[in-house]
Amino acid sequence: MTKKQPRPTREKPLTPPGFLATQDLKERGWTPGLIRKFLGEHDDTRPNGLKMGRRRLPPVKLYREERVLDAEREEAFLVGQARAADARARAERAREERAAKRAALLDAAAESYLPIIHPEPLRKGAVRKAREPYLPGLEDTLSRLMREIEKVTPREEAELRARLMERLHTALAAAYPWYPAPQEKKAASREAKPSDWREWEWD
Repeated sequence: MTKKQPRPTREKPLTPPGFLATQDLKERGWTPGLIRKFLGEHDDTRPNGLKMGRRRLPPVKLYREERVLDAEREEAFLVGQARAADARARAERAREERAAKRAALLDAAAESYLPIIHPEPLRKGAVRKAREPYLPGLEDTLSRLMREIEKVTPREEAELRARLMERLHTALAAAYPWYPAPQEKKAASREAKPSDWREWEWD
């Protein structure tokens, strides 16, 4: 019986001594604009260790470290780097503000859903039967809210649906004393015993 030869391991390409890769420059506060202005054409390349599917990405550009250090001592570079840092900070603040406004919009949309429950004579534990009549209305509300909000991403849609469902669960728990409120259901999922599943019609 022949021994299986171990597969050769492919080492990640390393940047040779005396050079800095574009990622190294980025970590030092360089931007594409600063590289073009103060370094210009790259000095060498190395293979890229990353792939996109089966396609290997273009070679990594390398810059001689002494050239980089010389450029970083120039006053014009320091001014440009500071301006670039300020621009990044402003862009980050703008992104955070947009995200906060979007979150507030989704919150207000979810809070606008006020399901009205008409209790039926259901046996204790008939969770699914209690909930099912209200699901079409929930989906209609979700569709309307998505039209009003506009440009809703799949993640936002899933989040909004979960928020509406939680409000429906809360309303049903107020109408049926035995209906598990959202926080109770979370606790039950952590503490349930095997016998519990025979008594409740969980999803």
